[in-house]
Amino acid sequence: MAYPILLVSLFILGWIVKQFSFTPKTLYKKINKFIIYLPLPAITLTKIPFLELSSSVVFPIASAWIIFFCCIAFAIIMGKIFNFSKATMACIILSCGLGNTSFVGFPILEHFYGKESIQYAIFVDQPGSFLIMSTLGILVAVYASSGNFSFKVIADRLFKFPPFICFIISLIIPKTWITGTLFDVLHYIGMLMVPLAMLSLGMQFHLKLKSVEWKPFVVAISYKLLIAPLIIYVLLFIVLKKQGLMYDVTVLECAMPPMITSSIIASEYGLNEELAGNLPTLGILLCIPTLAFWLILLQ
Repeated sequence: MAYPILLVSLFILGWIVKQFSFTPKTLYKKINKFIIYLPLPAITLTKIPFLELSSSVVFPIASAWIIFFCCIAFAIIMGKIFNFSKATMACIILSCGLGNTSFVGFPILEHFYGKESIQYAIFVDQPGSFLIMSTLGILVAVYASSGNFSFKVIADRLFKFPPFICFIISLIIPKTWITGTLFDVLHYIGMLMVPLAMLSLGMQFHLKLKSVEWKPFVVAISYKLLIAPLIIYVLLFIVLKKQGLMYDVTVLECAMPPMITSSIIASEYGLNEELAGNLPTLGILLCIPTLAFWLILLQ
């Protein structure tokens, strides 16, 4: 209980700090850059080398990838209908194609389904959301921010992005190399990510609801909290006729609010910073009734 209270406190602190005239207006950008250059690469090195995949967890893993690709199609279609900019569409893909499957997801699942549920949730989170963010998510950010498609420009920016470099390294090095003191140091550095992200989001948050871009916000949050879990629910429970804890967990993980880390990447790349800040913060509040709906439906 103490950890969520700490995170909420950091969010409020971030909002308070930005009210002072002596606070640099771009302080949150410096925090975001720090997250991207240290905690995020550290998490990559402590998670990816230790992934052990099997056919028994194919559905939790596949669900995250399905949601991401569906979000790409959804963002493009909505972008054409509502004339969204490329930056806004990329922000929707990054923020709502990926969910807050660990910080919000794990505590909720453990509360309602017990510790057994985490063994399935982690596959939605690690080889699912986190792996997508480290690869396709970064690719989307680089492409959208580059202005036009240039393989050379995209490749150059991609291979200069610290989390992606660490992702490539994590695929090559044996997991025995990341042990002992090195693992502990990287683990503690990685633990800074979510608290710093909440502080940064607090600095970007505006109480004035008039400043929210409601059209892209409603489109994006509707996909993440309602359409995305509905896609997986229909696929698993209606089409494939699946039942059991693993499938309940999979649907609920897909119903979690927008991912904080991918929203920060969107902000760092200048992909509609206002929207990127509002989606994960307001999304956490708005997911309370929608998660209640999915929990009732799955009973």
